Amino acid sequence: MSRIDPGFASELKKYGARDFSACFNCGNCTAVCGLTEKDANFPRMLIRQGMLGQKEEILASRELWLCYACGDCSETCPRQAGPGDYMAALRRYAISSYEPTGLTKLIFKSNPLFILFTLLLSVLLGFFLFTLKPDHEVARWLFTILPYDVIHNMGLVIFSITGISVIWGLATMTLRLTRNKVKTEGSKNNIWKALTEVVNEMATMNRYKTCDIEEDSYWKEKPAAVQPWFVHWSIMWGFIGLLVATVLDFMLKDPATAIWWPSRILGTIAGLFLVYGTSLAINYRMKKVTKAYSETRLADWMFLWFLWIAGITGFWLEVSVTFSFDHLLNHLVLLVHTIISMELVLLFAFSKFAHAFYRPLALFFYFKNGQGNK
Repeated sequence: MSRIDPGFASELKKYGARDFSACFNCGNCTAVCGLTEKDANFPRMLIRQGMLGQKEEILASRELWLCYACGDCSETCPRQAGPGDYMAALRRYAISSYEPTGLTKLIFKSNPLFILFTLLLSVLLGFFLFTLKPDHEVARWLFTILPYDVIHNMGLVIFSITGISVIWGLATMTLRLTRNKVKTEGSKNNIWKALTEVVNEMATMNRYKTCDIEEDSYWKEKPAAVQPWFVHWSIMWGFIGLLVATVLDFMLKDPATAIWWPSRILGTIAGLFLVYGTSLAINYRMKKVTKAYSETRLADWMFLWFLWIAGITGFWLEVSVTFSFDHLLNHLVLLVHTIISMELVLLFAFSKFAHAFYRPLALFFYFKNGQGNK
């Protein structure tokens, strides 16, 4: 057990937690959660650990990542302690703790610093892109101010730091989860079966579908295509599909210009899912359709808008290539699209986006070692 730190509660509020000290441990949040199982006890136990400042227990918890932020617990909390917001704050804290540079802490804690960082990164990525086309008129002008090697090497360093941070974060989390040897009834200890269940969850979102199934839920009678689980699924697989299509084009050294080229088809389908999912997610937050969507942090807003813009500009470019449109505006759109796409990849380890690899890892240990911590 880690040392008790009462001041930890104040630190968590900087990550978005509300007055969770109002919690009197009634257990209502755990009771209403559709994802808790026989031995699961979140968010109740995690709230208690946060009050006591038991950081090690929190960072070694699989349950922290089992929550899909549906907001049912916050809707029914008799003390208005915001357990849903608290769980989201814990995940931000965990991401910043796993990541070694300390940059994530600044991004999550300070909106001005986050805006400054994203703008600065955009400028640096723009410079880096011109090193890939050194004969461009703007590139030749730029290199008279900053040497080619300086800009190019700077870009390589940025990408390297991101890669190292991702590996470091996954390794750190793995060590913590490995040390947490708690097993419960029904523990499987079957690696391949656990991997299969993780892949199945990513492919179907079956656990997420169990959220918002109560009779009085806002989503109860809504079509599956507009429910939060499908929105999440669309964004996730849309991004993954576009990333794979981009890698294929890069490996082939020839961007797909034929309509029926496999990577072109994959990119089109993935782009449709990405734009669809992000459009709904943005709309839900603007309208604040449920409590879960009523409070969105700046980092989350920017992340969604970046994804949406990447998808829309991608289709713009696809139409331009298909009909051979050659206009200055298309070159500007290409620059914006490429910078935002690269920035999304670089922010992978330093933003909410990091849950895309932390959650599957936690699910793997959850399925392998049993369900829940005691």
